[in-house]
Amino acid sequence: MARKFFYVCAALLCLSLAFHFGYTTARAQAPGNPVVAVYSGGLPLALAANGDAYQCTSSNGESWVFKGNVFAGGPTPAQHESWGQLKSRYAPKSGPTSQTPTDR
Repeated sequence: MARKFFYVCAALLCLSLAFHFGYTTARAQAPGNPVVAVYSGGLPLALAANGDAYQCTSSNGESWVFKGNVFAGGPTPAQHESWGQLKSRYAPKSGPTSQTPTDR
């Protein structure tokens, strides 16, 4: 009985010390810009999450060279249109509408 009481007290002491010395939740130690794709046709090419492309220049995979960024071309130009212009271009053409009678 005394041994169980000792273990409970030791566990509470360890728990209180952990909170006292700055207990925090566990977090991953992944890099901020992970590799999201790898293409291995010929020399391997790796793409990072921000669009950077790196190509392997050695057969053992130890040296990589920055090749560019796939998002470096800037934004795609787009035409500014109103909803009315867009609907008039793509809406199905319908027949003539009926006139409302003027005689009520």
